[in-house]
Amino acid sequence: MTLYLYFAKRFLGAFVRVFAVLALLIFVLETLENIRGLSKHGVDFAHAAWLAAFSSPELVLQAMPIIVMLGGLTFCVGLARSNEFVVTRAVGVSALKAMVAPALSAFALGLAAMLVLNPLSAFFAIQHDSLEDAFTNAGTKTVSFSEDGFWLRQKDVDGHTVIHAESANSRGTSLRGATALEFDAEGQIVSRLYSRTAILREGEWVFTNGKYWRTDRSTANPESTSEVFEIKRFATDITPEQILEGYPKPEAVPLWDKWRTIRVIGDAGFSTLPHRIHLNMELARPLMLMAMMIIGAAFTLQNARMGNLGVSVFIALICGFSLYFLQNLAMTLGEAGEIPVFAAAWAPPLAANLFAVGLFLSFEDG
Repeated sequence: MTLYLYFAKRFLGAFVRVFAVLALLIFVLETLENIRGLSKHGVDFAHAAWLAAFSSPELVLQAMPIIVMLGGLTFCVGLARSNEFVVTRAVGVSALKAMVAPALSAFALGLAAMLVLNPLSAFFAIQHDSLEDAFTNAGTKTVSFSEDGFWLRQKDVDGHTVIHAESANSRGTSLRGATALEFDAEGQIVSRLYSRTAILREGEWVFTNGKYWRTDRSTANPESTSEVFEIKRFATDITPEQILEGYPKPEAVPLWDKWRTIRVIGDAGFSTLPHRIHLNMELARPLMLMAMMIIGAAFTLQNARMGNLGVSVFIALICGFSLYFLQNLAMTLGEAGEIPVFAAAWAPPLAANLFAVGLFLSFEDG
């Protein structure tokens, strides 16, 4: 037990060092990118660094597999250089047993990333978008979602219009159960319009078979002056792309809120595939991190001879980055609907763990 705890402590120490270095590197690169991209908006170094502080957690979370792999390589190279692994095997402890504690530590890091770092990165991602909009003077968000549907907001000549819809089609060109509320420049509601179907065409909304009410101050009883119409049109600058891109990004939704968000987006008629892929990838994160750690160890611990150590580290890096690329490729295919959600999220870490364990058994038998 003491040996296993020692290995786990050594691995966690290596992980912390690599994590600190890469997190600092990500922060510096994000700061430089903010200075380059936002300098035309008057963003100085302090503001760029502040923005980078909010965007870095999401990038660090995405880089966790690489960080764990590099931490595992640092840990294993240290054992190889000090011949501690050779001594461990000499006393009868197999390579697979020796890596149980570090592998479980990597799994625990995956749980911590899923339960702690994921909600933090989601919170910081929302704050980053708000700050960036403030620095760039971006307009108010066009689309927002709620339990009873979603809301659209557009500017008009004399005020603005808010549209509520129960659901939409998958292309964002047709709304069902649509209600339009027109406000004047003072924020007072002046009219209300309801239609079972509203169609978004280029530059205009087309409401069909609905009812229209005047609700300004001069109208005492809106129902008495209401009108039933077959077709009613009014101009808009909203596009289907804005509607489809208006729902929250998967990265901006914390783990415990993903199920509710998936249900709300699905009820609104939009595709929930990106959110379901992201949810399953978060749940598979502990397995992915454990696989990255085992792959790093499988190549560097097969022997402790310094002549082959560099080649082993290089092969481990190639395998680790290939697995990371494979996971991203599977995620892209899953979001496009080309492969099932389970295959996109769970197949890469499961296959990587089986591959790494197979390598260990092969080296042990050899």
